[in-house]
Amino acid sequence: MEVGIVTTLEKHIADAKGLPKVRAALTKHLGETKRHATEMKKALASLGGSHPVLKEGVSKLANLAVGLVTTAARDTIIKNAIADFATEHFEMACYNSLIQTATALGERKIAATCKAILKEEKAMAASLESLFKGVNDTYLATLDDEEEAEEKKRPAKAKKPAPRRQKAAR
Repeated sequence: MEVGIVTTLEKHIADAKGLPKVRAALTKHLGETKRHATEMKKALASLGGSHPVLKEGVSKLANLAVGLVTTAARDTIIKNAIADFATEHFEMACYNSLIQTATALGERKIAATCKAILKEEKAMAASLESLFKGVNDTYLATLDDEEEAEEKKRPAKAKKPAPRRQKAAR
């Protein structure tokens, strides 16, 4: 999950031109996400498992496809913001499940790792939520700018000639 999200975050950082707070939050979380992926690979290895490379590839492709779909849209920044917020909540649900499973299996170290990651996921979700109004306002401003540009492109309405008056019958 974490590995696949890296590609999406990189794309959303590039899409967030003109949104320095969003870029900063996403960039910070990109570093965290890479670390989360490493920590989860270690946890899996400690259980004798290996990293599922095929699943990672599918996850990367799916996240790339989602990113490409939003790129073509006028409302890319809004769609990215919604997707990022939803992703954080999905991750939070996954980590809650992992914590419960690790705890039930007596894997305290893995549970502690997942709790630490969950804390960062919650912080990112809160950050994204606090930034959403600004993202939405930026998007709405682009609509206003587009409307103004379209209005300027339209030719000025030609004045209609005054109606001809018929000469009075003599």
